[in-house]
This record gives sequence, structure tokens and C-alpha cells, in this order.
Amino acid sequence: MTIYFVLYFVFFVFTLGDLFISRERKKPLLVPLILLGVTMIVLAGLRWETGTDWPNYFRYFNTVEKVDYGRSTMEIGYESLVRSFKFLFGAKYTGFLFICATFLISLTYYTVYKVSPYPIFSLFLLLSYSVTGSSFGVRQDLSISLTLLSFIFIEKRSFYRFAAIVFIASLLHNSAIVFFPAYYLYKLKWNVLTALFFLFVLALSFYMSSYLIQTLGTMVSEQKTEFYMELGQEALEDPYTSLMKGLSGRLLFLFILAPFVNYSEGGSKEFNGIFNLYVFGIILYTIFTPISPVFSRIARSYDIFQILAIPYAYYITNRFFKLALIMIIFTFSIYKFQSIIRNDPGILVPYKTIYTN
Repeated sequence: MTIYFVLYFVFFVFTLGDLFISRERKKPLLVPLILLGVTMIVLAGLRWETGTDWPNYFRYFNTVEKVDYGRSTMEIGYESLVRSFKFLFGAKYTGFLFICATFLISLTYYTVYKVSPYPIFSLFLLLSYSVTGSSFGVRQDLSISLTLLSFIFIEKRSFYRFAAIVFIASLLHNSAIVFFPAYYLYKLKWNVLTALFFLFVLALSFYMSSYLIQTLGTMVSEQKTEFYMELGQEALEDPYTSLMKGLSGRLLFLFILAPFVNYSEGGSKEFNGIFNLYVFGIILYTIFTPISPVFSRIARSYDIFQILAIPYAYYITNRFFKLALIMIIFTFSIYKFQSIIRNDPGILVPYKTIYTN
């Protein structure tokens, strides 16, 4: 457990430098970003029996050749990635973990460096709410790193490049399909009618959520949908309890971020667009979590934009609100991080490596 808190402290120290050391360009941040990235790649690559769904992914890696191509339980893109790695490099799962970590971290760090006004602050926020997403992720997190990258082309209004990246992401994890509306949501301007429309859609979708997930699931993967529905029925925690817990943090930041939305000439178009994506993630989370906490994963490709929205809010606000915002963010991040670490025994804790006896 200690290694995670040391990691958190290191990111925290670099974040203070990112926030409070004045600079005119981002280039001086390249060295600390590379150091942090390499550290995360090594930790993720050397892990063993550590991380979400370790037994399932390890078993899949070792047995994928026993089924016909395209007939495994995973998406065709992830299956192709596993088969290609084993064909080129052999059945070395540690090597595969290094490849996945390098892919995930390189894309995430590159996008954050390009988009965020405070890149290290963004990565600190990512670590705070998702240790898995920051380095240990496999299938869905690889997909999310691609949808995050596609945001660059949302800003540039390059639909075909955006769509191509999201399509590739959907080959790794089907949930990336829900990210296609992001291209149009980015330009959305909120008003009373827009808010009422989304509230109506939310209420209707909430009422029809079970039917909706079965319909979408049939389009994507009927076998996996049935499996997740059964898994949801066996969940130890009531779905509505999970919903309330998840919404508490999301709504906190929604209320903090909403006042920064400004459609006038002096407003930040980038922040407005990122805020729209974050709000849509909350809507998806509210719709699908009552079916099962498992289905809250559908919102993750939008949830990650919290790590861009908060630094932008900090960037555009005045000195007094900067201090208040930072105090709230750091307090919540400590609570969230230690909750993730302490409440996941056997998943992240203890951290084991391939060299652990």
C-alpha cells in the first residue's frame, strides 16, 4: 500500500510546481512528464496479480489461441492485439503489460500535454480518482486513451479523424461507441430549453434503462450483455447506493464548474466544450448505474474530462477562487485516492511484481 501513497505524494509535489511556478510555455514540463510517465510504465509493466480483473485477462492471454479468431469473449481489436503480440514476441504476459502501459500512458500524457493548461495537475487528478486508468488499465482504459486523444480533433473540428480514432477505440472496447456524440456536444450551448430537454431524456432513459441496455447490448454483444446483467444481479451493493455515492462527487464538481461556463466573447470555448462532455458523462452514469454498478463504466470515456475541466477552471478564475478551488480539489482527491486504495483489497493491495515471491 505504501507504494501508492509515495506515488501520490510525488505527483502532488510535481503538481504544486505545475500550478505555482510561473512559466510562459509548457516545454519545461516535458522532463518531469517523461520521468512520471516512465515511472508509471515500469510500475504497470512489472505488476503481477495486481489490477482489475487480473485472473480473467491473464487467462484470456494464455488461452486465446484455443478459440477461432473473432469468437473470443473480447472485442476483435483487443483480441487482435493479444494475438499479434504473442505471434511477434511470445507468451510473455509481462511484456504485454509493458506494451499496454506504454500505449495508454503515451497517448494520455500526450493529449494532456497538448490540451490542459496544467498537464501535471491533470495527471494528478487522474491518479486521484483512477489508479487503474492512470497506468494499470487494460482493455477499456486503452480505449479511453484513444477517445481522449480524439478530443484534439474535436477542438480542430476534424470529424473524419475524430471518427476514425473513436472507431479504433470501439474495436478495443465497445463502450467507446457512446463517445461519437461528443463531437456535437462540444459546441452545445446551455439554456433553459436545453436543460429541460436533457432532464426529460434523463427521466425517460432512467425509466427505460434496462430495456435500453438490452437493446444496445444486442447491437454490440448479446453474450456480454447477458453476462453483465447477471453480474449486476449478484452485486453486493445496491445499485441505487452506488448511484448516490458516485453522483455525490460528480455533482460536487458540477456545481463548482458550472459558474465558469461563459458564452460571451471573453469566455473560454475550450472549457465550455469540456464542461458539456463532463455533464453528458453524469447523464450516462445516472441512466445506467441503476441497472448495475458494472454498467457505470459506459460513462467513463466522458468522466475522464474532469481532469481537463478542473485545470481549465483554475486557469480562468481569479486568485481568491484559485485558492478555494485548490483546497476543495486537494481535500477531495486525498479522500478519493485513499478510498480507492483501502476499499479494493486483493485488487490493488498488496502491490505485487513479477519478482514477488
